[in-house]
Amino acid sequence: MSATISAGKWRSEVQKMADRARDGGDYLAAAELYEKVISLGGPLSLSMAAGHMRKEAKDFVAAERHYQSVRDANPDDPEIYMQLGHFYKTVGRYGDAQRHYMLALQKHYPNFDEVRHELRAIHESDELSREQERRNSLEDAGFKGLVSERLFPRRLDQLQRDYHETFIISRLGNHRKTSSGKGRVIRGVDAVRGHIITSMLCDSIDIFLDDDLIYSAPLQVVPLRWEKKPSNLRKYVFNAWIDFSDFPVGKHEIVLCANPLQGEPREGIEWQREKIILAARLSKGYDEQSPALIPPLDPESSLSVVEQVNRLPSLVRKVTPGSFPGKLDTIAIIRPDQLGDMVITLPAVRRIRELAPKSRIVGLLSPANADLAATLGVFDDIVVIRFPDDKYQDRRVMDKRAQEAFAAQCKPYNFDLAIDFLYSEHANKLLPLTGASVTMTVARSDQIEDLEVVFDGRSPSGGLSLSPLAHTARARALSEALALWLDNNARPLPRTKPNAEPLARYGLSENDRYVVLHTGSSFAQFLRWPHYPELTVRLLKEGYKVVYMGSDEQQKARLPAEALEDGRIVYLDRKIPFDDLDALLSCATLMIGNDSGPKHWASLRGTRVVSLHPGRDDLREWGQVFGGVVLARRVPCAGCGIRYDETECGQDFACIRQITIEEVLREALALSP
Repeated sequence: MSATISAGKWRSEVQKMADRARDGGDYLAAAELYEKVISLGGPLSLSMAAGHMRKEAKDFVAAERHYQSVRDANPDDPEIYMQLGHFYKTVGRYGDAQRHYMLALQKHYPNFDEVRHELRAIHESDELSREQERRNSLEDAGFKGLVSERLFPRRLDQLQRDYHETFIISRLGNHRKTSSGKGRVIRGVDAVRGHIITSMLCDSIDIFLDDDLIYSAPLQVVPLRWEKKPSNLRKYVFNAWIDFSDFPVGKHEIVLCANPLQGEPREGIEWQREKIILAARLSKGYDEQSPALIPPLDPESSLSVVEQVNRLPSLVRKVTPGSFPGKLDTIAIIRPDQLGDMVITLPAVRRIRELAPKSRIVGLLSPANADLAATLGVFDDIVVIRFPDDKYQDRRVMDKRAQEAFAAQCKPYNFDLAIDFLYSEHANKLLPLTGASVTMTVARSDQIEDLEVVFDGRSPSGGLSLSPLAHTARARALSEALALWLDNNARPLPRTKPNAEPLARYGLSENDRYVVLHTGSSFAQFLRWPHYPELTVRLLKEGYKVVYMGSDEQQKARLPAEALEDGRIVYLDRKIPFDDLDALLSCATLMIGNDSGPKHWASLRGTRVVSLHPGRDDLREWGQVFGGVVLARRVPCAGCGIRYDETECGQDFACIRQITIEEVLREALALSP
């Protein structure tokens, strides 16, 4: 009579033996048994337990190896960085401990206070000071002067601060010049964002435009994460989405006021007054792919602005080689200087003519170079302007009447693009007068916020007027920037290595129709789309297999158990070899993922990609470049730049979480061959 035991049952029994050895204090035996379970095909998560046991048994080399294997397999898991911090503190490597505790914070370890306590203890320890002294004594003097201290990881005492009461506005229009003047310009539906730090208990914020209440909403209380010591201060965050469309164009006063439960609000702390300029909506057809451009809302709707915005369809960008934000029917070339300046700019202007053969190119030129320009065959029209150098004022001058006349000359052309080739720090002040939607210049500027593209070159030696870059090259570089804006010339680079063997390791073949879902993100969990498990179910119903790249076991629990068992879902929660992932991405029918490296990688290999882009930056800038589609939400606060501190949002990251499963599935199926 014989009996057999399944591999799974045997692993379970060995793990029970390991647990008993651990509970009995026989740490070395427990470590060896956990390692045995792993060798029998057990989960790699047991490497953490094996590392703990090796640490307790004083086998620090093996313990570190286990911890590092867990980190390599789960680079976004804050728990492993916390455990590595504990480990390095135990073995006396305080600098490494401090670094890993900081990484735990950056990866959003759930118990912020616990990490801060560990960091404070290490920072105040004599051991860390002595370790830093030893390292400093070993510095290579030959490189010391080249090292940038600004790149050093900041210590806890450098991160912590003594907060004070204040009112901070982080978004209130964009600095622009308009016909109403220069200032904070707001158009249509926009966001007013910021935070208040105060000792007064507050419950809501009101916003007034010229004394009329236009917005009222509760404030969100968030922690002061880097406070040195406890205080009675509180931080309140607001992100107000407001439709300014029906207010008169021109200058206005806006007042933001938090409402204390007791007492009167104080200026600069609980309330703030600012000047703004309301401007007309951008012309139709310009910048329509911007995630911050909200279409007109219904002023008669019973829904709030937030509800109306969140009900809009997601923005879908079909990836193309060009990302210029509008049409290019008329182009202004500004060169109001001397004959030689026109000559050395000619290669750049010829290149612009090649790029836009059907566009009307108008030269805004000086009397000195207008006659020559008329013979060059690149301008459809020439407008002579006077913008002379004044030797007494040491700069070019143009009085108010002349500037107004210049603007009047430009207005009939309705320029889509104006390029200023005049190398003068004052020259680009003419650009707003052209009325062009997009402006470019080669010159330095004290008005950079008014410009979309600027290019310059400086010599590393000599005075500020020296440059090793020929002006012809500088001007041509600007025309090439336009060329790449119109067509970035990105072309896929398909994989050439065999695929059968790496795919077979995951139960797949080149004939399988499968979708890779990359659910992680290298920055923060709050920037990840949360609906991948539900999308997986829908893809299975469509007949696809799914390679699910998860970050932890919690996601696996939300997936259909049957599909995990029969191989229709290949679940990857650890780092796999580069060549394996390259093959998986290259042979996938589709790849769907967050804004992360693998989506760019899959696109490079020619795989059809659907990427889900948060609103912190522009999908046109950071979407994949080799094809597919990018989905994003239109939100007034797009461009916030939030990377690590999720408390700053104030709108529950609607920019990523409001993308629906139906929208993602629709675009995926439309791309599928």
